[in-house]
Amino acid sequence: MKKMLMFLSSAVLILTLAIGCCLTAYGEAAALPSATEAPETPGAEAGSDTLIAYFSWSGNTEQVAQIIQAATGADVFKIEPATPYTDDYNALLDVARQEQADNARPELAAQVENWENYDVIFVGYPNWWSDAPMAVYTFLESYDFKDKTLVPFNTSASGGFGRSLDGIAESAAGAAILEGITLTEGELADAQNAVTEWLAALEVN
Repeated sequence: MKKMLMFLSSAVLILTLAIGCCLTAYGEAAALPSATEAPETPGAEAGSDTLIAYFSWSGNTEQVAQIIQAATGADVFKIEPATPYTDDYNALLDVARQEQADNARPELAAQVENWENYDVIFVGYPNWWSDAPMAVYTFLESYDFKDKTLVPFNTSASGGFGRSLDGIAESAAGAAILEGITLTEGELADAQNAVTEWLAALEVN
């Protein structure tokens, strides 16, 4: 009888562990979000007067946007083209170069709601051929930046902002543009400290 009870207890324990593993694997037992996971609201209408609008293909710029959001509590808007870019890096290089040659303005997948509520707009993007992706210019030219404060941030392999700051100043006419931050791939490991120091110097959060 004791052997039978021990067998049944062991069976119940194994079954319980198995169920738990399956729930986790299929998302029923989700992990808590990290401190830098930014809640994205396509309409960005959570009530803040600060907005983080960013374009990210590889995830590097998104990483910086998440750090900024955690520090400022700003609303988040992800700049995405209506027709998504390819996942193939080599093909993307050709697409980006052609869009620059055409001075294209790709249609965006969503628009910011309640734009008039925002006073400070962080704008983030990667360096593509020494410039911002053309979708970022679509975003900038879709809104009135008069009396707004624009804060650029950028990720790159090594080229920094390239010539994009001139393009931003032209496309976001009327905005007061503050000093931005640019991080290379090698600097992303220490992005938390770099962004924190940068924000403190800006005094916008």
